[in-house]
Amino acid sequence: MSRPDQQIGAFPMTTIVDPAEPALTLLTGPAGIGRSHALRGLREAAAAAGRPVVEVRLAPEDRDEPWYLAGRVLAGLAPIPTRLGAGRGGFVEPPAAALTRALRRHPGLVIVVDDAQWADPESATALLAALHQLARTPVRCVAAWRTGAAVNPVLLTGFDGLRAAGLAKMDRLRPLPPAEADALVFRLLQAVPHDSLRTELRRLSRGRPGPLLAAVEGYRGSDTLRVVDRRAYLADVTVPPRIPVGHDLLRPVHRLDPGTFAVARSLAVLEPLGPAVPALIGRALGMTSDEVGAHLGTLRDEGVARVDRRGWRIPVPAVAVALGAGLGPYERRRLAQVAVQALWSGDAHSGDPGFLPDAVATAGGLVDPARSITLLREHATAAALRSPADAARWWSGAADLSGDPADRAEAVLNRAGAELRAGRYGSARTPLLGLLSENDLSPAAREEAALLALIGARGERDMDAVRATASGECGGPVTRAAALTVLDRWAEAARLIRETARITSTAEALGTQIRAVTGRTSATPRPHPGTGDSDAGSGRRAASAAVTAFLTATVSGDPVGAHRALAGTGLTDADLPVPARALRDWRAGRWDRALEAALFGVAADLAVAYPVAQSTVHRMAAEVLLARGWPSRARAMLETARADGAPLPHLLEPVAAEIDQILGDPAAAARVTGAALAETARRGLVAGVDELWLTATELAMERGDPAEAAAAADAAAGTAAALDTVAARLRAASARLVADRNPELAGEVVSLAREFGAPYELARALERVVRWTGHTPALLGEAYDLLGDLGAVLHRSRVRQAMREHGLAVPGRSETLAEGEQLLAALVAEGLSNRQLAAATQSSEKSVEGRLSRLFNRTGYRSRVELASAVLVGEYQVG
Repeated sequence: MSRPDQQIGAFPMTTIVDPAEPALTLLTGPAGIGRSHALRGLREAAAAAGRPVVEVRLAPEDRDEPWYLAGRVLAGLAPIPTRLGAGRGGFVEPPAAALTRALRRHPGLVIVVDDAQWADPESATALLAALHQLARTPVRCVAAWRTGAAVNPVLLTGFDGLRAAGLAKMDRLRPLPPAEADALVFRLLQAVPHDSLRTELRRLSRGRPGPLLAAVEGYRGSDTLRVVDRRAYLADVTVPPRIPVGHDLLRPVHRLDPGTFAVARSLAVLEPLGPAVPALIGRALGMTSDEVGAHLGTLRDEGVARVDRRGWRIPVPAVAVALGAGLGPYERRRLAQVAVQALWSGDAHSGDPGFLPDAVATAGGLVDPARSITLLREHATAAALRSPADAARWWSGAADLSGDPADRAEAVLNRAGAELRAGRYGSARTPLLGLLSENDLSPAAREEAALLALIGARGERDMDAVRATASGECGGPVTRAAALTVLDRWAEAARLIRETARITSTAEALGTQIRAVTGRTSATPRPHPGTGDSDAGSGRRAASAAVTAFLTATVSGDPVGAHRALAGTGLTDADLPVPARALRDWRAGRWDRALEAALFGVAADLAVAYPVAQSTVHRMAAEVLLARGWPSRARAMLETARADGAPLPHLLEPVAAEIDQILGDPAAAARVTGAALAETARRGLVAGVDELWLTATELAMERGDPAEAAAAADAAAGTAAALDTVAARLRAASARLVADRNPELAGEVVSLAREFGAPYELARALERVVRWTGHTPALLGEAYDLLGDLGAVLHRSRVRQAMREHGLAVPGRSETLAEGEQLLAALVAEGLSNRQLAAATQSSEKSVEGRLSRLFNRTGYRSRVELASAVLVGEYQVG
């Protein structure tokens, strides 16, 4: 005799009611796999086919009630047989023949039984016999039971008998394939799941629809689920979903007695400790080993727990999360205490390196404080850069345990830095404000705490607090100057930073930042004897200053300075904050990685911690999106930065102007550029102004105003002199080349572009040389290849057209046709009009109509709406 859970088969839902199907179909699968959902689909399919349906859902207590299932089936038929009583315990034994006659009177009947493992043996025997008798009729039964459940042997014997006669089959429901899981999440959130969400949902659900739905619902109830640019992100993967204790996911557990439920919750916490878990549960709950064993056995029988060579565990992590969420503070601390003591004594071991520090932080004073502080500090220091959320949690535990004010202050500062790096501004700010209220802080610690609190205030959008800091209500000159930069009042910050009485790494970094933005060499702290970094936190502040210097140099277009900022620090790419990694990959031409990091940084709100870089992170994402054929998404990214009040908003405007220009509105592009130039002049800013002057030069030439173009080129040269960066010199030389249409300047432009080392800037410079001078058209081939490596299909289409105009062969005809089609589909999905499509593709509206018709004919989509929908859900892949 074989068990149904040993069988493997596909589940063709649409064929269950087919006449060729056997009388009985048995669905199996573990808890949460979707058995009930599948039965609902079958019921709906049968009803839609006009077939009568009787549906029964059983519970554990039903197996002890003779004839309960048979009575429910008969009660579902009309009229209710007079031989049946009403309510539980009122069923009179119906012989199999009577049941057979009742079922025969309902041709095409479909009986749906959920949780059939709880069927009473009397009913099971009668129903199986009836199905055998009705095998040649259209009566069908579909039953589902949970894999691993303790099933009555009567059911197994009867099923095997029917299957041997060819009258029954069994299908085992499988976990959702990744693509189907992603599609389900998309339907729930109307956004494509990002890897941060996708990976965590797969881990939590193990591909089972029930836990997956519970996890999505739980994330919706937290602040960590964010939707940006049509994608759903988890801003912090260390935050578990808030699955309510009463959620259906825990329905099998809630039916159990209190002792079993307590063991289940303890197992949810202690399962990483493997074979030691039963003994530790007994120690925590005061149970004997036999009692614990009995409760664990019940959990196994109910499909909640599993045991193998690694020990007891809960196979679906979402269930463990939901169980753990119901623990009270004392229960949680007690379990952590038991775990820590077992690990320290050698009675238990864990393969999860984060389990012990987490347990130590949770146990608090219930375990050895001195040993705990040492362990927490070591783990937090190691995790500070790559796992800031973990580091913050462990620094918080160390701060709570510390009795030394200086050590506690250091732990709070480290925790705050980690919280800010993880984008958790409120969690960072609260302990900092408490620390600032203390009187015995060192000057360096007070300055750092005030600066971190400022970032926390900006992250929480508490601009009143930022303005209060800028006005001098709290903090010294460095903190006030930093607050002024957050408010985009850089000229005032330049004057204030000069007055600082302490030369610290923070003051120097801020001065460098202000000089880069304003060109004011006066923004340098004046040295004072006996001042500077002198405490244990200086190394940490120096690392932070190095990152700020890197960002400043990158934003201002100084690749040498960016490299110098990190040289000798030991920081790797993985150690850099997400916004820094995004900008580094952007400049280096690693656009896929850059865009991924930038969008995640925007979703997780990470860039707000770096005022000098916030606008640039949004701008770079917009630049990549535009180049890849998504102008509306690019514009939305710019609007997000503006709405958030990001400092240095003029850095966004070159891309904003290019969007207008590409979509056929050069007048709007000129207005955007002019307004940005006027604002930078009013604020005394120079960073990024070189790019605005280059844009102004090209726009003037395109509208036939060489005098204005020459004036803009002169202004670009003056800005380059103030900035003295490679990028500024490249843009000034490019502006002069455009204004004069002078091929003799081509060599200088190309040389500076190669020195700058950014593939995109090089490609645009090569294209610009040919477009404005008509010389050396062979440069277009190199630009075309560079843009192809970047996936910049929109600009590549323009270079391709220029190559044809210059008589250059375009390689890969089939590839270019596919690329052009994908670009057109992306632009259609953006909702562009025919006029805008024509402008973006440099063609006529008639040509656009013809290309759209060919695209619809080839793909089978009948309208723009259908095509756009297919693009948005990923059915039609573009870019």
